[in-house]
Amino acid sequence: MSFSCLTHIMVVIKHHIKLLISFVSPFLKASLDYHTSSDSDATGATVDSEQSHDEHANCDGVVGASMDSENGHDVENSDEEEGSLNDEPEQQALYDHTTSESDSTGVSLDIGHIVEDCDEAEVSLDDEHEQQSLDDYTNSGSEGLGFEHHSSSHTDDYDGGDDTTSDSEQMVNDDMMRSPLYQGALVTLGQTILLLMAFAVIVGLTHDGLQTLLQILSLILPQDSHLPATKYLFKKLFKTGKYDFHVYCPKCCCVLENNACKRCHQDFDKNELMKNGNFFFTLPLIDQLKHSLETSNLGESLNKKTRPTNPDTISDIMDGKLYKQMCKDSNLKKDYSFSLTFNSDGVPIFKSSSFSIWPLLCHINELPPNIRKKTMFLTGLWFGPKKPSISTFFRPFINEMKTLSSVGFEWCSNAKIVKSYVYAIICSCDSVARAMLQNIKQFNGKFGCNWCLHPGERVEKGKGHVQVYPFHEEVTERSHTDMIKYQRNVGTGENFGVKGPTPLSSLPFFDIVSGFIVDSMDCIDLGVMRQLSTLWFDSSFHKEPWYIGTRANEIDRKIEQFQPPSNITRMPRSILTRAYWKASEWRAFLLFYAPIVLKSVLPRKFFEHFLLLCQAVYALQTTCITQLELFYASQHLNEFVLNFETLYGRPHMTYNVHILLHLSDSVRNWGPLWCYSAYSFEGCNGFLLKLYNGTQSVPLQIVTSFLLLKEVESMGKVLMQNAHPRVQQLFDTVVDGFNATKHVRRVNGTVFFWSWLL
Repeated sequence: MSFSCLTHIMVVIKHHIKLLISFVSPFLKASLDYHTSSDSDATGATVDSEQSHDEHANCDGVVGASMDSENGHDVENSDEEEGSLNDEPEQQALYDHTTSESDSTGVSLDIGHIVEDCDEAEVSLDDEHEQQSLDDYTNSGSEGLGFEHHSSSHTDDYDGGDDTTSDSEQMVNDDMMRSPLYQGALVTLGQTILLLMAFAVIVGLTHDGLQTLLQILSLILPQDSHLPATKYLFKKLFKTGKYDFHVYCPKCCCVLENNACKRCHQDFDKNELMKNGNFFFTLPLIDQLKHSLETSNLGESLNKKTRPTNPDTISDIMDGKLYKQMCKDSNLKKDYSFSLTFNSDGVPIFKSSSFSIWPLLCHINELPPNIRKKTMFLTGLWFGPKKPSISTFFRPFINEMKTLSSVGFEWCSNAKIVKSYVYAIICSCDSVARAMLQNIKQFNGKFGCNWCLHPGERVEKGKGHVQVYPFHEEVTERSHTDMIKYQRNVGTGENFGVKGPTPLSSLPFFDIVSGFIVDSMDCIDLGVMRQLSTLWFDSSFHKEPWYIGTRANEIDRKIEQFQPPSNITRMPRSILTRAYWKASEWRAFLLFYAPIVLKSVLPRKFFEHFLLLCQAVYALQTTCITQLELFYASQHLNEFVLNFETLYGRPHMTYNVHILLHLSDSVRNWGPLWCYSAYSFEGCNGFLLKLYNGTQSVPLQIVTSFLLLKEVESMGKVLMQNAHPRVQQLFDTVVDGFNATKHVRRVNGTVFFWSWLL
């Protein structure tokens, strides 16, 4: 193991220890005060419980104070496209799923053994089998906050054999959940349970770790505490959302029915297929939408009539030309109806294997921007060594969207029943996934553009050939109608890159061409900007007139002098480390650093050419774009692409450079680039990677942990009402773990980080 890897592991362990201390410290301090008060009572001293409670409320050491600085700013704890990876998967044991099939969450899935779901006792598991329990977080029959359990028949495999009855193992009802954890405590029993469960899910705490944490707290807390002392009792307090489990044929990817494939007419052993990864999960979207809308009070935010509009500007998706047209043609114009942006992309799970997950995510476009990113819905999860079959994986989502767009669903908003119609109208994904979803040739093939009929051409580059897209004055745009025609005529003539039908063509009110947007993260930040930096700094271009690699140290010294604003989520790094930059770092370099540090370094004609891209992208990223600004941005991008071949040569006219010509159309149709950028989806993908530990039953761990965290957020709306400010702040920080920020300040070249949790 390298020193850098060891250092990273130590930093992660240190962060988790600090977060654990922040949880335990309120209980430890309050418990010490409690016992001190008890001793004082025994000696005859007078104790004022109300005063004691106030002292606890004013204590500065409970969760720590926030350190603000004039030169400080918030930096995200992890980049949005970044996620942790496990080094050593055990591929042959990845899927110890159940011999029993289930279409809902209430069933435990396990091939090797069955964990029964009962209220009377918990099945003891050997240590080597403990990690194979697929539904350990959700394997309960609880239907609400309270439950009734008799400890006489309960045995826990972590208790060392002797199991004693405690107060926490008695009936816990709603009143107890809202009562103080113990006399004088800052938190209620329910708030404590939510904090602990959120902490366990966010940091990937193992089942052994959760059990140990509960045992530690049972020793620290006073005897009148009702906190469950075992993970079995603890988990029974949470109910779970629904999910469906599908096994498919390894040959044609058709979902099996009764162990048989209708298309291949062949029988299969489902257990064997599950071990090989031939399965996927779907989560009913309607249940998630209804649950979130009712518990988060988002109804008023969905009322589009309350949003200020200006016909001469574009400030959100609702200002787009196609969105306005759709409002005229569908029920989207109704107050409580809304639309979705969806995304699917591969996320590697292990460094040492090809297994990856393909989450199907979506968010509500009509929500305010500050909460749109946080209200993410997981509607499907594909897992395996191969890319998903679109016709198989997307079929449940498409069928559900047909129902939601034609029938809608009812939910309660401010004590009244309202009806919402839902439409999936925008797909945000990278170039590889976009070609799969449209079922056309990839960008390196003839007619590989997703929006026009540019044929491209093959040219020599290095020792091989590449597909390039030279600038053409007039190119025919693709249309939804033509795409449907080409899909039907595959094999009978020229189909302009269309390989066959796609199930997304049947998605209600979804345009198979314009419904796909040009994603700024994939096209610009990780595309054109990274390509330009390679041309400028890679030594293989040292003979070219644009090469400035010899002045990299000079550029680094200028970058180090920057004090980035709070909306830049990462501190600037050396240009020599650009191979490790994340998309957000390329975005910051394009919009903020490069126009300044390259002014006297890059030759003038190349610098002025680069500024065309800067000005256009900056205008299209703003929160309010006028029609005039949109026109000038389109002109700048056309000029940038036109002159790119002259300055850098035809071999560098890549697909990403070409689709800059379609960037303005995306903004005109659907709003500014930030509205549908893949950054929020990549951030959620990185968050999903934190929801499992070990290599056993990875997809089910992710699904159940995601649903469990949603339930914690929902319960928090009730149990965190009138909570102590420090308790509320801690809960918000833990639940929003993947968006957590740290305060940072640079002093004499050294970057210091701190958090209010420290």
